[in-house]
Amino acid sequence: MNRNWIHLVIISALVAMLAGCGKTVEEQISQGVASAQSTFEDVALEPSKEVGKINVYVPSGYAVKEGANEMNYIFTKGKDNFILFVNTIEAEDSKLHYENLLEDKEKEVVKEQTFQFKEAFGFTAVVKHSDEQYELVVSSGGVKMTTLSEDKKIDEKLAEMMQIVRSVKVN
Repeated sequence: MNRNWIHLVIISALVAMLAGCGKTVEEQISQGVASAQSTFEDVALEPSKEVGKINVYVPSGYAVKEGANEMNYIFTKGKDNFILFVNTIEAEDSKLHYENLLEDKEKEVVKEQTFQFKEAFGFTAVVKHSDEQYELVVSSGGVKMTTLSEDKKIDEKLAEMMQIVRSVKVN
């Protein structure tokens, strides 16, 4: 009987430790923003696919297709959908998408960070959409990608989104 109690205590402690191993939303956001900045400041990945009027790097596990028009593209990975906007009029140092984000006073920005590297301007932002859902936004010049995400893998998504955005080359 004494042995059963010891096993119960050990199992309970293991379950509690494993439950605490997952990253909090705040940790995911901080790590994701830092990863997005590193990706922004690194050499852009070479495009791996031509879609519509762009060449773009498509990470493993992602699919891409043209959206409503020739400058919008839809990426999917599992159940997640990502929208890529390409504004060919905007230069690499454009702050248009960032300024639009800041002007929308109805958005609850949880965290945002701007980046400047050589002539390029970029940013990443996490906007609270609902209690358990966040809008993730990354941008480099006139290229922006967004997705809605529950509180899982935010850090990974922000880094992959920045890889995609930085790789875009317009034909």
